[in-house]
Amino acid sequence: MRKFCLSLGLMLVSWSLMAQMDSTIYDIVEQPARFPACEQLDTTLAAKQKCSQQALLAIVYQNVQYPVEARMEGIEGTVAVSFVVEPDSTLSNAKLLRDIGGGCGDAVLNVINAMNPTGIKWIPAQQGGKDVRSRMTVPIKFKLSEAPPYYLIGSDTVYTRYEQAATFKGEQTLDDYITSTLSYPEAYADSCLVGYMDVQLLVQPEGIVQTVSVSDYMDLGLDFQMEVVNLTTSMFGKWEAAQYKERPVPTTVDLRVGFVPSNTEGCKSELTQFEQANALAVESIQLYEQEDLEASINKITAALELQPKNAEYLALRGQSYVDLERYGEACQDLFKARQILGTSAFDQLLMIICRMETAAEGEEIEEQ
Repeated sequence: MRKFCLSLGLMLVSWSLMAQMDSTIYDIVEQPARFPACEQLDTTLAAKQKCSQQALLAIVYQNVQYPVEARMEGIEGTVAVSFVVEPDSTLSNAKLLRDIGGGCGDAVLNVINAMNPTGIKWIPAQQGGKDVRSRMTVPIKFKLSEAPPYYLIGSDTVYTRYEQAATFKGEQTLDDYITSTLSYPEAYADSCLVGYMDVQLLVQPEGIVQTVSVSDYMDLGLDFQMEVVNLTTSMFGKWEAAQYKERPVPTTVDLRVGFVPSNTEGCKSELTQFEQANALAVESIQLYEQEDLEASINKITAALELQPKNAEYLALRGQSYVDLERYGEACQDLFKARQILGTSAFDQLLMIICRMETAAEGEEIEEQ
């Protein structure tokens, strides 16, 4: 009987505490939540509120990235995002109310979701003199400015807009030409190394072809990279330049080339693993596009078990970890990818993500 009374007492206390906790999300409040940028001002509450709204928009516009896909498709418009400001000054439940496509909605959500890890503490809304949960809605406009149809790579002008793309004009198709021309390094004939690289070409109006970059995703090495350069050099005079306003202009062309050892029988195991890993990667991408991030991570992790030095796979998994706000794991994967590729392209992203990891760890320590 004593145990029953004790249990009943604990239940009553629990219900009492739950009753005291107001889980209501308020859309209209006596004192709205504020972005913490104007609290130092010696002014009225209304002035602080207006200042905080302007500061929030300034921060979002400063950090949101206009997606390349949206730029290429000429997408403009307004994205509306809502989120809840919690009594503990954090944000939750960020979601899109209106999206215009091209990755614009996700670009805004990324900025909103980055506020907690970076330690931004909002001033919570108040109702009846108490801090309460409140919903905020923020509209963000995407407007394309009239940018020039080109950019610079070093001293070379590269056009991004054209009426006709650069086309390969060899006697073979481009794929057949790559297959028949790309050589497997003799020094590695018995190595069973298999993999692929991405190469970006600059096709000039006069037919000159330059190698802009080579991405060695699987760390095949310098000898393999030189064979890619030899391939691109052999393409001199085999391209028809892109056309912009009825004149030839320089543009870039992206190609993927693969290395497969000629000893297919002796390297059967390596080739099978390569094919299995690629199939898993394709499944992972499909799951990512379906927003099943955990399943996507499992698939790409299985692919990495077969090809642990594949920088592209590491980058794919790193992106999923970022989306799940698992910044420590994302930082590790992207750092490994950077080491394999030997490029500084990830440096700015790494700095942001690894800093977010540190901020998140700091919050955990404070909570403990």
